[in-house]
Amino acid sequence: MPLPPKWQFKLNRLRNRWEAWKGGLRQTEQALGAETKMCPSCRALVPRGKPACPYCGQRLKVFGTGPTGKLLTRALPGTVPVTGILVLMNFVMFVVEFAVSGRGILTHLMSGPSTAAFLRLGASVPLADVVATHQYWRFVTACFLHANLLHIAFNMWALYDIGQLVESFYGGAKFLFFYISTGIFGYITSSYIGYLSLGASGAIFGILGVMIAYGVRRSHTAMGQQLRSVAVRWAVYALIIAFVIPGVDNAAHIGGLASGFVLGMLVGDDPPLTEAQVSRWRAIQVIVILVIAVSFWMMATSPVRLG
Repeated sequence: MPLPPKWQFKLNRLRNRWEAWKGGLRQTEQALGAETKMCPSCRALVPRGKPACPYCGQRLKVFGTGPTGKLLTRALPGTVPVTGILVLMNFVMFVVEFAVSGRGILTHLMSGPSTAAFLRLGASVPLADVVATHQYWRFVTACFLHANLLHIAFNMWALYDIGQLVESFYGGAKFLFFYISTGIFGYITSSYIGYLSLGASGAIFGILGVMIAYGVRRSHTAMGQQLRSVAVRWAVYALIIAFVIPGVDNAAHIGGLASGFVLGMLVGDDPPLTEAQVSRWRAIQVIVILVIAVSFWMMATSPVRLG
């Protein structure tokens, strides 16, 4: 009895992944025995024992480019993209919202958790309340909260779709920096206007702003022009839809979009390559992770309750 087409597709996909994994191991075996390695700065082939490139002077001990790093990278199933981790965190917090509100998740998916739960878990509030209570961590925690099923479903679809593309351009460390930074700027804008707000859409608009900047910086190429055109259309359509739907926080959207464009114009539009770049962005990534962790810790231990 033949398998249904759906299962045949899944089986073929697993088989392709297995073949790709075996191919990676074969490449690793070749890399382990190779006498040269490529300089990440000038792309010249350098004898493996050299600690620096004789052509450009770049130090060559960059994490993951040596035989050990390649072996670990290819032997494992693969690194988990930052986009996937962010999507998972948002869904986990969505479940936590229902647990805190005391509402059944299956019976209140469309109506969502209670406003009290939103406030307790760190929704963004008017700036006067933030300053009075010193709860600046709300600008971070609000990026991981959602009002109902439609809210989180649409945002996570957009984040997963757009995020993977931007992460592939910039690398995980820069992408995480963009996501949190633009989300914060979006909620600062929203809080200044006076909104009670939550959701990942401010950060998602920020990622769109980064995409537009990427296209502008590479407007001399056909890909850059096409990417800029697509990102601008997405941003315009999303803003129009958001203005039509009542109750949507467009201040966070515009703040995120604008800050994303500015950061995209300021930050290099390639993944970190040299040792100095890798070290710098690894440190920035650690700082961003600490900012997220401390924000959630302050939310959990805050003695001040709003609402």
